[in-house]
Amino acid sequence: MIKLILVRHAITEDNKDSKLSGHIDSELSEEGKAQIKRLINYLKDENIDKIYTTTSSRTKHTVEQIAKNRNLEIIEKERLKEISFGDFEGMSFSKIKSNYPDEFQKMIDYGYEYKYPNGESLIDSYERVVKEIKSILNDNEGKTILICSHGGSIRNIITYLISNSYKYHWNFRIDNASVTILEVDNGFTVINSMNNTSFLR
Repeated sequence: MIKLILVRHAITEDNKDSKLSGHIDSELSEEGKAQIKRLINYLKDENIDKIYTTTSSRTKHTVEQIAKNRNLEIIEKERLKEISFGDFEGMSFSKIKSNYPDEFQKMIDYGYEYKYPNGESLIDSYERVVKEIKSILNDNEGKTILICSHGGSIRNIITYLISNSYKYHWNFRIDNASVTILEVDNGFTVINSMNNTSFLR
C-alpha cells in the first residue's frame, strides 16, 4: 500500500489575480506564505518517506520547510507540472474572452481536446502526469509520499487513480495549499480526504 499526500502549492500573486500560470512561475503571495506555516503544522505528525515537487518554484517553496524538518531532499519532476497554457500564460480567462473570442469559443467547443496555442490540451497534460505518477507508484511500495503540485495536475492524478480516465478531471475542486490523501493498494484507490483546507482557517 502507498499513502499519497497531494498538496497544491500555496496561493501565488497570479492566483490572486486570476491569471493562468502553467509553465511560467509566479511568486507566493503573503497569504500563501501564511498558508505554508499552517500546512507545516498540519502535516507535522505525518511520517513522510519522500517528497516530490514540480520544477516550478511555487511548489518547491511550499514544502521546502517540510522537507528540511525531516532531512529529506526534494525530488523535482518536470512531468508533474501544470498544463502549459502556451501563448495565454499570464492572462486571465476574461482577457482571453475579450481579446481572443474565437479561441475562447474553441475552449468551450473542444473541451478536453482544446490545445492552447503553443501549449497543451488537457489530454496532453493528463497523459504526461499519468506517466510520472505510474513511475512514482512503481518506486514507492509501502511508503508515504508527499507530492506538491498544481491544481490541474492533482486532478489528473485523482481521476487517473479512481477511473483510469481524464473524464472526471473537472469533478474535483483543488484549492491552494489544500491536502488530499489517497491510499493506493494493488490498483485500488481509497480517498481518505479530499481538498482539505480546514487547517488554513
